This record gives sequence, structure tokens and C-alpha cells, in this order.
Amino acid sequence: MKFRDIANRVRNRIRKAGTGITNRGKEAGRSVRSIMETFSDEWIEAAFRKARETIAPERDFLPADFQLRQSYWPRRLYERAVPVSHVFRLGMRYKRDYLEDFMPISPEHYIGRGSYKFVYSLPWKMVLKISRRVLPSDPIFGSLFREVDARPEDFLSQEELNLYEYLCRGKGRGRRNRLWFQFLRLGLERYHYAKVREALPDLVLPTRFFMGVRYRKKLFGSGHHESIRPMDSQIMLVGKHLKEFASAAVHSKQNAVMRKFFPKYDFEFDVGRFGQIKKKVLVKITEDFRRLIEYTERLAREEKLILDIHTENLIITLPEFELKIFDFHLFDEHLYESTAGLASPEQDHVAVLERFVESLGLY
Repeated sequence: MKFRDIANRVRNRIRKAGTGITNRGKEAGRSVRSIMETFSDEWIEAAFRKARETIAPERDFLPADFQLRQSYWPRRLYERAVPVSHVFRLGMRYKRDYLEDFMPISPEHYIGRGSYKFVYSLPWKMVLKISRRVLPSDPIFGSLFREVDARPEDFLSQEELNLYEYLCRGKGRGRRNRLWFQFLRLGLERYHYAKVREALPDLVLPTRFFMGVRYRKKLFGSGHHESIRPMDSQIMLVGKHLKEFASAAVHSKQNAVMRKFFPKYDFEFDVGRFGQIKKKVLVKITEDFRRLIEYTERLAREEKLILDIHTENLIITLPEFELKIFDFHLFDEHLYESTAGLASPEQDHVAVLERFVESLGLY
């Protein structure tokens, strides 16, 4: 009898957890559908029109460091030897695949890489992100990816589903599976974005997610190699990554015990470098950081999800001095590795943000 009671309790917990995931998936589906309806092609084009009509300034004239983390020298050499020439947005028109929105890219447009994307600047004031190839075993493909896989129609438009079916015609099973994985990854990117935007709409940089075709020049001879990848584009912001204000990876001088259980970080923040900043502006950005911290902690506490907010994923715009988030990846708590040895993984990020807020000297 005792064993049966234990088995019933375990069964109820599993059923409750499954119900929770299902409900979360339904809410996410509604949220993503709302996002897709709001951020329709017409809306995006209207929002991006000014940026597309403005020639991108030369980097030497931008008061910002556009360099993300750099690849090792073989990759940088590869980007020079066989550069990405151009990108098209891939859609479905006239009952077949259709290329539109030509985006030319030259070797000097390579900005760097994030954990999951290569980043390029465009000739106009926009930035293009092309997904890197990753294995299905990567930690990013956790519970949220399974929800997308279970209900793809909630995260992909009907046109995209039709496009997938068309592209699969005559393809073998392996090719179809690889292609479907790319479409599911596109849906996953939208899912992450929708969750963050729903909580912090004014801090999120408007982003258009789409399936694109990348053309990389061949090493020998003429022509290009084509590759279908999930992509997204954003308006180019003039500003500084948070890492440019703070040395977030440097521990303060502490003894072994304090360093283990109560780690602190040294920050350098020189407001004078960026001109005269009014106190009310600093108060506003402090409040925005507090909101981001609260959301990160709530997400970890209630949904066991970690918002990946490294200092490279946050930017402070100039001269407005406003906080913006331009990367939106979410991980399951049990798949996210804590680097600072704190009690819970999200505290890695929270500790950095708290130290940055303290460096403003308002409290």
C-alpha cells in the first residue's frame, strides 16, 4: 500500500508538470501569434523604412565599439577568403520559393559572432544576424524547443509551413529532417523573443525573424555556396555594450571563503567620458535595470528558465542613455551552467547587473 501511495504521488506530479508545460505552450502560442500579427511584414517595413533609407555611417565616426567576441584567426581568415556576398529573404510566392529583400555584404561588414549567430552590418543602418550551425544536443534546445516542435503552427506562419513543404519536394528523409530543424529553430527564436518582449516591451529592440538564403563565395572558381538559415534583422543602434562600461569578469580582491560564497566584481564606470548626464536619466536607466533584474529572477523562480543577459547582449544607447536588449535566448535552468559558482545560474547575471547599478552611485 505504501509503495502504491508513493507511485500515485509521483504519477500526480508528472501529470501536473505535463499540464503546466501544455498550458505554458498554449499561452506562448497565443503570444507568438499576437507577435506575428503585430509585427507583420507591413509593420516591419514601416518601422525599418527610415533605417533602410539611411546610409550606415562609417565605423570610425560611430561613438561605439561594434566588435563582438571574435572568432579565432582561422575563422577570421575564412571570412576574408570566402566572404558572405549577399543574403536574400526566402518566402513563398506564386506557388513556389521566392527570393526578396536583397542584402549585400562585403568582408568589412563582418562584426563578429555571438554564441549562436554571426553578425554583419548592412550598407544601411541595420544589422543582420545569421544563425550558426549547432548540434541538436545544444543546451538551447530544451523544453521551449519541444513546445515549438509539438505545435509548429503556433510559431511559424502558414506561408513558412507551405515553404517548408515545397522545399522538401523530392528530398530524402535526412535532408527533410535537417531542413525542418532549421524551421523549428526559427520558431524557437520567435518564442524567446515573444516571452521577453511581453514582459519588457520598451527595453526590447524590435526584431524581424525570417528564413533566409546566405550566399558565400566559393574558394576556387566563380559562383557561390547557398545555405538556408534562420536569420533576424534589427536597426543599428549607436551606443555602448554594457561590457564597455564594466569589467564584469574581474573578481574583487577577496579571501577564498568570501570569493566562494559572496563573490564581488570590480567595475569601472566613468560618466564623464560620455558628456554631462542628468540625474533623472541615470535614475531612469537604474529603474530599467531593476526591472530587468526582477524579470530575470521571476523567470528563474517561476518557470525555471534562464535569460541569457551577458554584457554583450545589453546596449546603452547614446546620446539618449537608454537600456536596450538585443538578444533574447532562454535556457532551462538544469541545462545552463553557472560560471561563478552561485546558488542558482541566473545570479551570475544578476550579480553583474547589481554591481553596475551600484557603480552609478545613486543609492
